[in-house]
Amino acid sequence: MFGAEHYDHYTFLVAASDFTKGGGVEHHESSDERVATMACGMPYAIAAQIAFPDRQVIAVIGDGGFTMLMGEIITAVAYNLPIKLVIIKNNTLGQIKWEQMVFQGNPEYQCDLFPIDFVALAEAVGAKGIRMDDPRTAGAKFDEALAMPGPVIIEAVVDQFTAMLPAKIKADQAIKFSEALAKGEPNRIRIALTAAKDTVRQIV
Repeated sequence: MFGAEHYDHYTFLVAASDFTKGGGVEHHESSDERVATMACGMPYAIAAQIAFPDRQVIAVIGDGGFTMLMGEIITAVAYNLPIKLVIIKNNTLGQIKWEQMVFQGNPEYQCDLFPIDFVALAEAVGAKGIRMDDPRTAGAKFDEALAMPGPVIIEAVVDQFTAMLPAKIKADQAIKFSEALAKGEPNRIRIALTAAKDTVRQIV
């Protein structure tokens, strides 16, 4: 498993374009992260692919948002839309979880999601599915997904205990984070160890 990084859709599209050496990926931002809208990623992808059938559409979606409208993958299959859906799988409402801890200083509450096998889901409805759970093979897996015809779900498994913190942590955020751990965050030991490991890795 590899740690979740907090990228908005635009950043990912730029990275994807660089990764594919252009590859028809244009740097257009289509994101509702400013108002925290959920479930809009796949409808955006479907609409974009219909509007631009000769371009490769890639959507990055959290597992919580995807499950709200996951039946729409059938629409992509029915119309043979070659969208590639990268589902960030950590079995938790990550943004809500870390907002509770970092901004409110409270332990996480009711953020766990029922674990779903998105690869099996894709295959059950006629799409393709790929599991990406090792950073050493992530590039090859992504290449494999891009080469597949039709809709593909890429289940990107990430560590739910990696804190989704800002690049520059403010003092009050660090205090709130510490308060959340001290107040009885159920996963506080694993979160603290992961945060320490990530910090050491960045320094080294």
